[in-house]
Amino acid sequence: MDILFLGDSITDCSHNFTSDHLGEGYVKIISQDFPEFSVTNGGSDGFTFPRTFQKWSRMYALHPYDCAVITGGINEAGVIMNTGLSRGQAAHFLDHSQDCLRSLLAGLLGRQTARIVLVEPFLFPVPQYRISWLPVLEEIRSRIQKTASEFSSDTVLYLPVQDRLDGLAGSSGAAPYDAVTTDGVHLTRAGHRCLADAVSAALCGLSLRPVRRL
Repeated sequence: MDILFLGDSITDCSHNFTSDHLGEGYVKIISQDFPEFSVTNGGSDGFTFPRTFQKWSRMYALHPYDCAVITGGINEAGVIMNTGLSRGQAAHFLDHSQDCLRSLLAGLLGRQTARIVLVEPFLFPVPQYRISWLPVLEEIRSRIQKTASEFSSDTVLYLPVQDRLDGLAGSSGAAPYDAVTTDGVHLTRAGHRCLADAVSAALCGLSLRPVRRL
């Protein structure tokens, strides 16, 4: 199975600075668990959906993949919370992000990508100010789910992961979030292991057809 991983820093994990170009996160873990997969890490730290779409168009659009896995949405929340956008400006920004996600999904499917796994953006309430991000993140999640629903469920899968990651935190003692996140957004090694397990289960549950190579 030929898999393209796209998205933000959750996918990136410094992949340009590792010898195998896979990074040190969930993408690398999946590649180790399933050596039969051909894995490409196309993540970029700080990317929103518009920038992810631009990168795919520039670097990956000519290559067909059996499957694509996409992380994103948390940087949209960061832009809204950290740049002082008005309510109207934030809505316009999210409309554009949603349009680019839609174009990315359509572009991947148009290039014969058999299935797409769209990973739910997640967030943890540490430091405490992250709690104020949650309503914005809920709006972003709702938009991502709406966009995914515009495509057949046989081709685009929205993968919830927040509850699974929260479960890891809840089983980890006195300072539970230390087990899963370094700053409320990024994951620890155990967090990446948990995410890798969730994504791997989704990939193994897909009924994929090999892409016809020309």
